[in-house]
Amino acid sequence: MAPRFSHPHINYRVLTVLMLVALPLLAIGGLVALGVGQAQLRETSGLHLEQLAERTAAAVDAYVFRRVIDVSLLARIPQVRETAAAGSREPLDAERIRQIDQQWQREQKPPPAAAGLLENATSRFFRDLAERDQIYSELLLTDREGRLVAASDVATDYFQADEDWWRQAFNTRRTSVSDVRWDESTRTYAIEISVPVLAAGSDEVMGVLKAATNSREMLAAVSGLQLGGTGEAVLVRKDGSLVYSRRGVQAGTQFFAADLLRESLGLAGAPAEQRTRAATDRAGDPQFRVHFSARTADRGRALVAVAPTQLGMSYSDLQWLVAVYQAEDELFAPVRAQMWYFLLLLATVAVAVLAFALWFSMRLAAPPFEIDMELVKHAKVHRIDEEEEQGEELPQPTLPG
Repeated sequence: MAPRFSHPHINYRVLTVLMLVALPLLAIGGLVALGVGQAQLRETSGLHLEQLAERTAAAVDAYVFRRVIDVSLLARIPQVRETAAAGSREPLDAERIRQIDQQWQREQKPPPAAAGLLENATSRFFRDLAERDQIYSELLLTDREGRLVAASDVATDYFQADEDWWRQAFNTRRTSVSDVRWDESTRTYAIEISVPVLAAGSDEVMGVLKAATNSREMLAAVSGLQLGGTGEAVLVRKDGSLVYSRRGVQAGTQFFAADLLRESLGLAGAPAEQRTRAATDRAGDPQFRVHFSARTADRGRALVAVAPTQLGMSYSDLQWLVAVYQAEDELFAPVRAQMWYFLLLLATVAVAVLAFALWFSMRLAAPPFEIDMELVKHAKVHRIDEEEEQGEELPQPTLPG
């Protein structure tokens, strides 16, 4: 008779309990571990980007302050002071200044009334300095009335007293530094430093010296920072507009995280649904550091860190910050790879738990063994004492020899 096939018995209660307890605990524990690990990595990476932004900002500060010191020293050279003083001693003739300025702008060269201006000793000194030191793209010196008295090359106009840089330096008797500007003539980014020329031993302003300085060294500190394939640094104003980027900057270009930057600074402009801080300007706080996640122009996400330069404390036009960012896909790629490995391990453990639960439930559900005692035959057992009672003699052992 063929053996009858029987289905395995499963204790579904045990199987269900093990699956409902073990598998969710494994999944929740795994997700919590991954979430905590990624959050810690985000925080650590954000602090690292903050340090990079702070070091880059320090390099920008060092460059600008070094250039300011250099131009200030030029303004103290006795020859420069004497040229400005000599021009200031000439009587002021507004009509003559207007005529010279109009003819200068029209012909783009000194008219006969200003002949020799580009050939005096100070102009030759400026020209020689600009040729030997490529940092200086233009050097201009005016007297106390704003009339040009020396220049490294032909300027755009003769009368400079109507320029903002001249008025700021002359009226405040303090150094003025402009924002970064694109110089079409030299095809470079430049900043203009204007320094009052004081008479020796007094605070009397005899003129103003302006130096247009090439900013490639300063901007190299920004563009030279590269993290992987997507990480870079940009120089940005507190209103979110870009000062400089390795990718190039058009006038009015906004940083992709401008709204969140303004919100971090406490300035108005962040979307209402994203605003989490009270309105308070933190751009002047030298200890200000922040990092956050922002959506990029290509709809991805990047981790952004921001640190301020110290220039705004001395020069109101230079409210600059350095922003360093890197795409989160690249930044978290190692962690996400480990996450997939962990999920694979979790799936393997889940299968093992399921198999163990199935086996254990089958063992608990297995029926007990039933033994038919009638099928077991026992042989007759004779006891020694019974045989002795019947008088039977047991064979005696025979000793050898």
